[in-house]
Amino acid sequence: MRRITMASALAIVTALGPVGPVRVHAQGVAALPPRTTLIAIADSVQLEVVDWGGKGPTLILLAGLGHTAHVFDAFAPRLTSRLHVVGITRRGVGASSRPREGYDSTTLVRDLVAVLDSLGLAKASFAGHSFAGSEMSILAARFPDRVQRLIYLDSAFDYRQLLDRIGVTTALGSPQPPEGTYEVGTVADWTLYAERSSGAGFPASEVRAMFRVGPGDVVQGSATAPETPRAMLAGIEPAPLTAIRAPALALYAAPTSVEVMYPSWYAFDQSARERGQAVYSAVSAEHTVQRARFQREVAGSRQVIITGARHYLFLTHPGEVVHEILSFMLSN
Repeated sequence: MRRITMASALAIVTALGPVGPVRVHAQGVAALPPRTTLIAIADSVQLEVVDWGGKGPTLILLAGLGHTAHVFDAFAPRLTSRLHVVGITRRGVGASSRPREGYDSTTLVRDLVAVLDSLGLAKASFAGHSFAGSEMSILAARFPDRVQRLIYLDSAFDYRQLLDRIGVTTALGSPQPPEGTYEVGTVADWTLYAERSSGAGFPASEVRAMFRVGPGDVVQGSATAPETPRAMLAGIEPAPLTAIRAPALALYAAPTSVEVMYPSWYAFDQSARERGQAVYSAVSAEHTVQRARFQREVAGSRQVIITGARHYLFLTHPGEVVHEILSFMLSN
């Protein structure tokens, strides 16, 4: 068995949202594999587009930092009875192209518009997790005619402001599970680890997309270059919240304690607990400020707080998230 160390940027996202350690599961809604294609959006740049099918209004799912669209493989089929659900993997990650440049918010948003053009969609609704919230806010402000509705999956934050206020150093101080609880070897090991652990789980397909998998199905390390998420974080622009005109639903995860935020809390030593408490306090305080700001600046927005949920709330509380999404998407 070999320990897989996540990229530092993923540690930052862990701190910015209330999330437990990475878990993987194979279970979910039974469905056929999604249709996956590569769409050319610029010279030498192709983006992976995942289509889970369905009929109804189009909803485009956007993953958080370091993730691919396949993080939604277990969740998306829950929506296809009423919606046509599509996912986009941003440049630099997974099967999408990995150019040296173009990881600033402006370019990432233009990529989304290019995908809409390629799919022949005049406009669509978007649901984005974590880091994707910044992309959605900028997209809605600069290309209002291309956005129908916005759904923020624990992502209705100004991430530029969030990083500036709590600091990358604080975020990187977020403790990880003790080594004995975080050793994995094959993709199947990740799945077995999830079965004997509590918390959210990533679909096995997402593990294969995020990591390099070698002979014997052994996970060998991150498939994303470490400089890529760093460039994305450096290129985050302030969220132009007051310019958003599309109807917006903000779903927030609200862990009830530091123990909920860190499922491995009881295995932490004193130093890890002190770091975890510091991160939890800083992030919780900033989230409270930002929730109020979003409500104030995004006209007509609706907020739903899911108590006890972690950052990957669409995995920890899929039923509640599906209910809120469908109610919002199908309302007049």
